[in-house]
Amino acid sequence: MPLLMRFSLSFFIAALVITATFHTAGAQESRFVPATDAILQNPDPADWLMWRRGQSANGYSPLDRVNRQNVRKLRLAWSWAMEAGPQEQEPIVYRGVMYLPHTNGVVQALDARTGALIWEYRRKLPEDLGNDTTRNIAIYRDKIFVTTEDAYLVALDARSGSVMWETKVADRSKRINYSTGPIAGDGKVFSGTTCGGVTPPCFVTAHDAETGKQLWRRESIAGPEDPAEHNATWGGVPYEQRHKGSLWLTGSYDPGLKLLYWTTASAQPYPEIHKGTGKGALLYTNSILALDPETGVIKWFFQMEPRDNFDMDHQTNPILADVQIGGIRRKVVYVLGKPGILWAFDRETGTHLWNRQLVTYQNLYKNIDPKTGEITMNEEIIPREVGTSHLVCPGMRGGKLFQTNAYNPRTNALYNPVSNECTNFRVVPLDVNASGVENDRIEHMQGSGGKVGRLAAVSASTGELLWTYDQRAAMGSVLTTAGGLVFAGDLHRYFRAFDAETGKVLWEIPLSAPVSGYPISYAVDGRQYVAVAVGGRTAGQRHMARLYLELKASMGSNILMVFELGD
Repeated sequence: MPLLMRFSLSFFIAALVITATFHTAGAQESRFVPATDAILQNPDPADWLMWRRGQSANGYSPLDRVNRQNVRKLRLAWSWAMEAGPQEQEPIVYRGVMYLPHTNGVVQALDARTGALIWEYRRKLPEDLGNDTTRNIAIYRDKIFVTTEDAYLVALDARSGSVMWETKVADRSKRINYSTGPIAGDGKVFSGTTCGGVTPPCFVTAHDAETGKQLWRRESIAGPEDPAEHNATWGGVPYEQRHKGSLWLTGSYDPGLKLLYWTTASAQPYPEIHKGTGKGALLYTNSILALDPETGVIKWFFQMEPRDNFDMDHQTNPILADVQIGGIRRKVVYVLGKPGILWAFDRETGTHLWNRQLVTYQNLYKNIDPKTGEITMNEEIIPREVGTSHLVCPGMRGGKLFQTNAYNPRTNALYNPVSNECTNFRVVPLDVNASGVENDRIEHMQGSGGKVGRLAAVSASTGELLWTYDQRAAMGSVLTTAGGLVFAGDLHRYFRAFDAETGKVLWEIPLSAPVSGYPISYAVDGRQYVAVAVGGRTAGQRHMARLYLELKASMGSNILMVFELGD
């Protein structure tokens, strides 16, 4: 073929591609309906509108076309290659369009029926950044909200992907950035930051959804504006020397009560002999905070791991549900962190309702009062001097790490992935490790029989353990549906559907890599889909895999996989 003809043909094909791309985007613009507060508060069953689907973060889909009777017919509908890097992403779906976050500051809009690309946003990151996770994004009104590795909050036009505004939230040179995304409502966008090493405290912010203006900022550590008795829990350590307290998973929001719920992580360095805090509780680390969404003021809080010496983050999706407890209809928030204890609190007042241990063994707590939730720590494992070692159960990889649990209102049960894993913590000088510990050695937990992964079903009313599914590999995040199903992948490579009532495996499929994304379900044109991202390469997934080395699986090739019912 002559050179000129080849050039003309190539130009013609490129023109067709460009035209098709803009035509698809234009079609979306013409039919786009803004995602208002009314829509966010009462989402169409077909949609998966935000982190863990709705403002209550319960990981529940009201779709039931895929159910116990036909789930065995699930087959792959389409798949989509994703950016390289740690795989912990969750897409959202609104009116037939999927908005998919990637690593490296990339967001794409896809046709949720076929995976056809509609638009793409690709952030230009500083050269020393990239290859990091952004777990979720948010839609509100006509915008997609994205948090970035270089500590910006960005608003994209949901119809085209063009930037509508961006706001610098923190100084990334101080190792404050984002590894998780926002939620939105009542005119605001809420997000929490991630801190690395010895940094200033992390914080939750509220920004105006139309302009990006910061409205308030609430730090995760007690400071000058907080009560003296809360500051006293730092044992005399000055505010300027109180570090970390990341908020590396996204919270939830009750628009009726006007309360925002967010959980906090640990302080650093980890051992109290390095922090100089004595027996101080270290407020507000490892706590759930109920915040006023208008001001950021803490309305109530509960600390689930006072005096943390071992990096026992309480990062979770705080699940909101209205359930009967003791014959009374209660508004409840459920929290699950690294210690593997599931907590239930009255979400209006913070009153402790019940707690339940889900792992096979723990030695962090000497006692938790079943009525009040008052905690007595296990003094025997708290480090007294540099060079000592302690086996801590669960360890710093969980209990529950980045995985999320789910609540099904039809079964009135919570479905919780936990890991039966312990960590050897050796206290080292700070010039050896800024965290003050070496925590690389992990072990199987007492009573686990070498089975790291556990999926535990628990009554939302009483905390009663209903059933467990135990296996060799660690479990990933959970989705539950009105079809009586629980979907969960594992950090080897299997994706399964369980009977929500019994825990029986009804369907399973080996995928290409660890199932480390957050599963969702949505519908388009009456067809229900189940989607999950695979790939792995997250620090927690790789670390726990040392406990089951015989389970070989590739990782790092990130793919979104979408399933539907076959004939």
